[in-house]
Amino acid sequence: MSKRKLASPVFQGRRRFLMLALLAIIGVLMLRAVWLEIFDQSMLQERADQRQTKIVTVPAYRGMILDRNGDPMAVSTPVQTLSCNPKLLLDTRTSLRDEYEAALRLAEATQGDERLAAERALATTRFVKLEESLRRVEEILEYPPGQLLQNLEEARSKNFYYLGRQLPPELAEDILALDIPGIESTLGYRRFYPLAETSGHVLGMTDTDGKGIEGIEKVSDTLLAGQDGRMRVVKDGRNRIVESIESLKDMVPGQAVQLSIDRRIQYIAYKQLKEQVVRLEAKAGSIIVMDAQTGEILAMANLPSFNPNNRKQLDAQNYRNRAVTDKSEPGSTLKPLTVAAALESRVLSPEVEIDTSPGQLKFGKYTVRDPSNYGPISLASLLAKSSNVGASRVALLMNPRDHWMFLSRLGLGRVPAAGFPSESSGQLSSYTEWGKVDHASHGYGYGLSTSLLQLTHAYSALANQGQLMPATIYKLDKLPLAQTVMSAANAQAVVKMMEAVVQADGTGKRAMIDGYRIAGKTGTAYKFINNAYSNTRYMTSFSGIAPASRPRLVVAVQIDEPKKDDSGGRAAAPVFSKVMAEALRLLDIPPDDLKQADTKTIKEGNT
Repeated sequence: MSKRKLASPVFQGRRRFLMLALLAIIGVLMLRAVWLEIFDQSMLQERADQRQTKIVTVPAYRGMILDRNGDPMAVSTPVQTLSCNPKLLLDTRTSLRDEYEAALRLAEATQGDERLAAERALATTRFVKLEESLRRVEEILEYPPGQLLQNLEEARSKNFYYLGRQLPPELAEDILALDIPGIESTLGYRRFYPLAETSGHVLGMTDTDGKGIEGIEKVSDTLLAGQDGRMRVVKDGRNRIVESIESLKDMVPGQAVQLSIDRRIQYIAYKQLKEQVVRLEAKAGSIIVMDAQTGEILAMANLPSFNPNNRKQLDAQNYRNRAVTDKSEPGSTLKPLTVAAALESRVLSPEVEIDTSPGQLKFGKYTVRDPSNYGPISLASLLAKSSNVGASRVALLMNPRDHWMFLSRLGLGRVPAAGFPSESSGQLSSYTEWGKVDHASHGYGYGLSTSLLQLTHAYSALANQGQLMPATIYKLDKLPLAQTVMSAANAQAVVKMMEAVVQADGTGKRAMIDGYRIAGKTGTAYKFINNAYSNTRYMTSFSGIAPASRPRLVVAVQIDEPKKDDSGGRAAAPVFSKVMAEALRLLDIPPDDLKQADTKTIKEGNT
């Protein structure tokens, strides 16, 4: 009893001290709370805003690329780009791993303590969950096992790493739902090309940042790109936008660009070209369809091609738009232009005959040959039989300056400026550098070079009554001024001569189309390699016009180094026939040779 009385004052003193201390702490906390609420509210709000509010870029929507009928050829779809802070993620992983390993050691040393067991379970769950989440990221992004951590280690010093760019939103959401520390997403757009490889060379493509790097995407990038905006937003703990506060700079969407391409004709042109290139086991091929009355390019295709939608299988060597960038000697497809130049120079008339006897023409050590001695032949027969001797004699009738000026007026030796990147100017040397052999060889398409676009454009002047419209890949609202490069009478005369090429005994008979009169010219040009013409490597071609009585379309085809059917008439003319026939049908251009079509129908019926 006495001991309890003696201990009571000490116990009571400690109790009072603890109570006072507790009250003092509570009082300090209350004062601090009042102070923060009243005096430091703006400072706290500012800190909270700094942590939660961010200024983000609002990516501009890239303008669509449309065909001449308004159908989409290139559109942008929303995508997500995932990035992370490698240091934060790796440090978090290291911390959780240490916690996990410590929990395992503690589990071995202790038994039966419910609190410790719960802590061990929590530590284990955190680390295992993170590891499973990282493995899931690898699966979604198709990383090899362990590659993600290796990449993060290599990027640790940069504090920034792209996990995946231009991902479909659903994949990005799957990764964000894993709640991995340091991972965030940004909105962007990815280009989609509905026609895929059929128009890859025309449209080109964009890089992962949305900048045009090939084709129309590159040339019209400024119009298509628009201008990014900036916005202040509130983000949650997962760095997701939960609220937009204010717009700091308005986003300006890109403008749509409308091409002259008709996607229906484009598809047909690519399909027929591909079938022929594959069948002939050729190295490459190109085709162009042009409206001669406007200069608009309705289709352009090349092989090999590429699919801009499939970035994993892109091959840089296939990006080249051969119809625009590559130049080659046109060979016999230049002969109609030689005849037209001679008519314009008034050195002959459409009715004259050219003596090709004895089937060869010698210039010292150099000899121009025909397959046989055709003797005196008309200009139409010259084209139909594709006489090199005849074309050389016609060229030599002209003053070199007049011949050169005519070819130059047609655009040879100059960049077509149709709207493509890296357009070739070809090669047309000055007439002052021509010797007699050079002048003669220019008559049948050697000694100079053109792109397929240049040759197609030149033929359009024949088809358009001697009027040359500027070539363009963009749809025209109104027609520009045409350049008169030859008289209408001479253009009509040459087109009529070219019809002989597509007759039963001509080199281009495989270019015939039921119900239509066709004018065209075949070509086979041997390649100049290592300062000599190859005997085994050549470019075959066919360029033609339809309907011949009322010319509207020009179709030019090149097949590079076919292993079968080694002439323009056999390799290129069939492609011309199929594509031109479909283009005439789609554009509702009426037939101009119903008599021929009716005759064929009667013969087939009798058969």
